[in-house]
Amino acid sequence: MSDAVSLGFQTAELCIKTGKEIYKRCKTYRHADEEVRQAILEIDSYWFTIEDQVRFLRDHWEFFEDRYQVHSNHLLGELQKSLQAAVDLIDNVLGEPDDSSVWNGIRSKKGDTRRGKWTVYTKEQLNLILKRIEKWHHHFNPTWFLLSRMSNKNVGRDFENSRDGNSGAISTVAKLREAHGESQTTLVPSISSSSTSSSSLFLGKNYELKDIEAIPLARSSMGMTGEGRRVIIDHYFLRNGVDLRTAKKDVRDLVSILSRVDPAFSSLLPCEGVLETESEPPFQMIFTIPRTMSYGVPCSLRSALLQTKNDFDLNERVHLAVSLARSVVFLHASRIVHKNITPENVVLLRSDNETLGTPFLVGFERFRFDERRTNMTGDDNWEKNIYRHPQRQGLQPEEVYSMRHDIYSVGVCLLEIGLWNSFVQYNEDHQVSGPSPELSIDDLLIAKNKRRAAVGIKALLTEKAMTHLPRTMGKIYTDVVVSCLTCLDSDSPLFSEPTDFEDADGIVVGVRYIEKIVYEIERIRV
Repeated sequence: MSDAVSLGFQTAELCIKTGKEIYKRCKTYRHADEEVRQAILEIDSYWFTIEDQVRFLRDHWEFFEDRYQVHSNHLLGELQKSLQAAVDLIDNVLGEPDDSSVWNGIRSKKGDTRRGKWTVYTKEQLNLILKRIEKWHHHFNPTWFLLSRMSNKNVGRDFENSRDGNSGAISTVAKLREAHGESQTTLVPSISSSSTSSSSLFLGKNYELKDIEAIPLARSSMGMTGEGRRVIIDHYFLRNGVDLRTAKKDVRDLVSILSRVDPAFSSLLPCEGVLETESEPPFQMIFTIPRTMSYGVPCSLRSALLQTKNDFDLNERVHLAVSLARSVVFLHASRIVHKNITPENVVLLRSDNETLGTPFLVGFERFRFDERRTNMTGDDNWEKNIYRHPQRQGLQPEEVYSMRHDIYSVGVCLLEIGLWNSFVQYNEDHQVSGPSPELSIDDLLIAKNKRRAAVGIKALLTEKAMTHLPRTMGKIYTDVVVSCLTCLDSDSPLFSEPTDFEDADGIVVGVRYIEKIVYEIERIRV
């Protein structure tokens, strides 16, 4: 076993050992105050939710790509520190296991005031540790889901064996891998005879959908089901060169994956199925709105950007940016290239304590799976092209769409969020009226050399990020946006090493994005 493999294995093993120590203390300290004992149990319960993930990493460490090992070892080291802090705190305030003298001493003190203060302090410290572990898990999930891309047979076999196990995290990745396998092996003519789970993704004619209305300045709609649930409706149009049978297979495979998403992690809505129509668009994907996000009427990010920036505080704007950035991780882990990330395809849903809301990426009409052929076709719509890298603009784009092109699109959206300015203006009839007055691209839009104009717009966006974002959003946010906008440059700070693109599974690209975009933007404190 190499040093790198051994180190990661040992770190995972140490996490598991420390987790056992917490469990042992939960069993031991039955004499503790109820509130303190409950706080210890909450830490132990949360460890239980992630223990299987840590064990899986430990048992398969040798099969992981080097960059993934380095990244994961760092995360496991942070987890171990938090777990050990919990053990140390418990022992310091309660004594060693089976030693009730400390607690008995506290109980014997005269009066309840001192004991009450001790209880409050101890509970607060344990809750802080729990929040650290929860935060760690939130950070770790993007890295975990990248395993759905890993082609190693040993990893795949053990995920398959754990598919119906008790661990939700392992089961989710296993089902994603299963969905990828189905999309790879199922031939188009066999759609009608596909498995029950696949065929059930197509909603029957009895599925009731009513009160359908457009979401202003969005490419999706909203409606009500027969049971009275509000849903988001995404329209899938046939593209040039794609026949109905192929489109049906693509949509089915997409819905198979999106039906498994966790909105809290992915900033994607779970898809409950797809309706076939007899007209254009031929397919309507139905997305479930989480119960906690059903407050108010859904709106598009475009609509929000056209409102005054004073309406939304900085915390909510950063939350919006973080959520949008995380959505790309799940898409990459699911081998999906969105190809159409714009504010019109981001729907904001609100809980009762939010003003701006949480973004969810929709608008999958141009998506493709990254292992499948892509149609090298485009359009000349400037309002769409400004979200596309220059390589992907025009009627005949130069490059095959990849995750990095989606990252560029996210960068443009993050720039708009940071400036709180819509680069695309609309008139009262909800028709595009022109670019923002603050985006001086009129001359570039009418230039004869479209490729040179596209490069000029990219340069203008990058310059705007570097000169205007620091004073409103700070250095971290600025660096993240610039990294996204320059992610395909030869001297990109995000993907600067040739090894970033050498792994066939795309794990390294995902790790770099998590480290340099997602983790960085999550560091922002307002």
